[in-house]
Amino acid sequence: MSVRVDELADYVTVRGTSVSTSLIAPSLLHVSVVQTFGMPNQHGMINCDGHVLHLRYDLRNANLVHVWAQPDAVGAHEPQSTCALL
Repeated sequence: MSVRVDELADYVTVRGTSVSTSLIAPSLLHVSVVQTFGMPNQHGMINCDGHVLHLRYDLRNANLVHVWAQPDAVGAHEPQSTCALL
């Protein structure tokens, strides 16, 4: 049985661009998204709209970048609902 890698990834929308949440199957985007998301730090990470984007430049084509997203560490520990325990 074969499974396509693209089927394993979920996507989030960051500033109008769909970005994969999977390290195994990152989104392959044009390098111009760096202007939209901002410049990465020395580790290739960008904090943008409540997500940490991991950016890696493509080694074969200078016009492409590999990007995957994960929730921001600050927002990951917040409860999803507004109910309170008494």
